[in-house]
Amino acid sequence: MVRLRLLPAALLIVLFGCASQRPEPPPLRIAEPVGLQMVRTEAQLKKYPFRILQQFENPVDLAFLIIDGPPARLSTDRAHTGQSSALLERETQTATIKLPSLLSGVKWPGQWTFVGAYFFVEKPQKMRAIYEIDGRAILNYAVQIPANQWTPLLLDISAIEGPNAGKVGLLRFAFPDGLRQPLWCDDVLIMNNATEIVEAKKKAPWSVEERGFKYIIHTSNSTVTLKTPEAAENGWVLEEANDIRARFRSSGPEKLRVIYGDGRQYIDGVLKPLGIKPSVVIDIQTYHDNPARLEIAEDFGRLNRNSPGDHNNDGYDETSGAYQIIASGPRLEFTLSPRSGLLVRPVVEIAGLPAGPLSATMDGRWVDRMVRLENGNVLIELPGESAFPVTVNVKVGQ
Repeated sequence: MVRLRLLPAALLIVLFGCASQRPEPPPLRIAEPVGLQMVRTEAQLKKYPFRILQQFENPVDLAFLIIDGPPARLSTDRAHTGQSSALLERETQTATIKLPSLLSGVKWPGQWTFVGAYFFVEKPQKMRAIYEIDGRAILNYAVQIPANQWTPLLLDISAIEGPNAGKVGLLRFAFPDGLRQPLWCDDVLIMNNATEIVEAKKKAPWSVEERGFKYIIHTSNSTVTLKTPEAAENGWVLEEANDIRARFRSSGPEKLRVIYGDGRQYIDGVLKPLGIKPSVVIDIQTYHDNPARLEIAEDFGRLNRNSPGDHNNDGYDETSGAYQIIASGPRLEFTLSPRSGLLVRPVVEIAGLPAGPLSATMDGRWVDRMVRLENGNVLIELPGESAFPVTVNVKVGQ
């Protein structure tokens, strides 16, 4: 999903990237259910469960719209799916969708994280989207709908906390100066984007979850929530997530955040631990400030001293808290010797290893914390703490 940058706010709305310019889909068969049409025409919706609340296919559907302005009518000129949509005429001030009527008997919010609708205009249109409970705007945001494309506008109801979280509100779209052009509305829907990206396991008791416009990271002893760019101007984009670590990037003052399952966190190369005992933090900080000496025979490979986050070209990338090695074949042997303090669960990232099953030992003990990254690199987290040199062997294949 392409994420669009919005102004910072706790009021969360997005115009999804799947609405980017693309050719109009082919005509749809009349007998095809609208839900199937949406799955076929919207790549984003293939990823997440959704439920259509209103399709605007019959005149009675307009009863769920409250219009301040000229009455809305069904239009067959434009339709996101099906045969028609709701057309809002010029001079319309507000259009309110009666969600309580559409969601009668539904446990709220339950699994759902988003609520919204699709819009089409022939010229860019400014509007305000409001989620209102008991006459009070809980979510309120100004957006601009792009021209000549069906655009989903979704509000993050998962961000609502407290007593209001369980109340079904009204979904109101306001045009303070009145519409100066026709606007088509179709397919009011709710969606669930909650995804467990890294699932907690017995050997890796941490998890990374996406829910609404935020990431929730549970480390061994702490929880941190990061807003995405839809929710904050300098929100975080997930670049990598696995059983060992997660990497996030931002366009704000803080650029790179790397979080490990045990609570080690590096923000632009600065250690900012999460839920780690102070006595252990001292050891990790000493180790981070004075990385161990890594020795590797030329036959096996070499240190990568030029990674972007390696501040002093010693093969240790401060921004990720990991040593960088380039292997020259399917086998690798290297030694880590502490310069001061302890080795504390050292992390090594290895490029150049061929594809295939991996195995590793540290001083003869099996290492089970290994993952293959999307770029083919291998990430290894060595166990325990040591005040003495350790020798690691890595092998690809049987």
